[in-house]
Amino acid sequence: MIASEFKIQELEALQDEFMKAFRNDRINKTFPNARFFQASFETKKVRAIYDTFLAFPEPETLAALIQISRGSDQQERADALMALTFLHLQAPELSVNKDRWWANFQAALGTEHFTALVFRARMAAYGEYGPKNLGQALGDLVSAGNLRSKYSQGDGIRKEFDSQNYQLIHTATAKDIFFNEPNMPYRQQWEGPAKTGMQIEQAQQAYARQLPNTRIGKMYSQASQINAESIKIGNDIIKSTQGGNQLMGQLESLESLKSNAKGEKPVFEDVSPEIQAAQIKMISKTTTLDERQKQMLVQAQEKRLAAQGIISQSYGELLQTLMSGFGDMVKMAAPLPALTQANNALIQSCIISSKWDQAMRAKDVAKVDMKKVEANVGQDLNKYKD
Repeated sequence: MIASEFKIQELEALQDEFMKAFRNDRINKTFPNARFFQASFETKKVRAIYDTFLAFPEPETLAALIQISRGSDQQERADALMALTFLHLQAPELSVNKDRWWANFQAALGTEHFTALVFRARMAAYGEYGPKNLGQALGDLVSAGNLRSKYSQGDGIRKEFDSQNYQLIHTATAKDIFFNEPNMPYRQQWEGPAKTGMQIEQAQQAYARQLPNTRIGKMYSQASQINAESIKIGNDIIKSTQGGNQLMGQLESLESLKSNAKGEKPVFEDVSPEIQAAQIKMISKTTTLDERQKQMLVQAQEKRLAAQGIISQSYGELLQTLMSGFGDMVKMAAPLPALTQANNALIQSCIISSKWDQAMRAKDVAKVDMKKVEANVGQDLNKYKD
């Protein structure tokens, strides 16, 4: 199934190939990057699968997305087709052909669909994938902007509109056109949405600046430190195995690629999933581990789970911050980039800790004492105040 969309010689290489592609976060104006379109779908199901793949790309997740894109549920199908469109644009070198993104996009336009309409508006606004047409762009934005209420008030079966889709790609597109196109048609009618878009951007920048000094920011910094300690323990185990020096060279190359990646440093760092995934593969291939190495694996997993608990708490408090602004679009949107980054980190952390658990069971390593981990997390959380 994957081979019908992407050229991946070995499924084991899929994760590395997509992680490498995801490092490019400045592609063009129409399509900045795949993460720009997170939480822009109509259905919760596809949003969750897309988020999971961006956080930790695996063959099973991609296959699920492709399967939905060929399914009978029209709304989920259009969502999945747009998700695949974005993945093809993010990683064109992996596409089965250079026009595959276009075929998926055209198929999604076969039905009235929010994400497809806004993306077509962006194409018409910037003229990077065809003729520039501001009239077309604005018409599509009007149609897309009406869909939420249309879905909730429609006759017969009402359609879903994901509660986490705050239509920010719509607002951002209207803002860009208003402030960059002096000859924009119906300019006066778009002044309100454009100014809201500018206020949201400024509020998000201000929130990002303040976050490191808040309770949430301090908690997340602690989680990053604990996670780094778990990675160091993993490296120490690998160094002590046969061929460890060569393996460490591979890990250092991954770290170098990550540190030299394009784009701005995120407020919430990820959990270095590519390095941890490589560690798991390396340790899984070792023939035996001595008791000291097994104990080190338990210590690393304790730290990993402690970091996960803190990330989960950070995510929960960010969500509360967002909901406290309910009714004020600018206030609600301020923490959204941080919330998205925290969500990505939480997905990564949950998947990585689960994979470490499987690898440890295969090596006959003792289980982690979860009561001990929970107690440590509770102590860490009590340290921080705004």
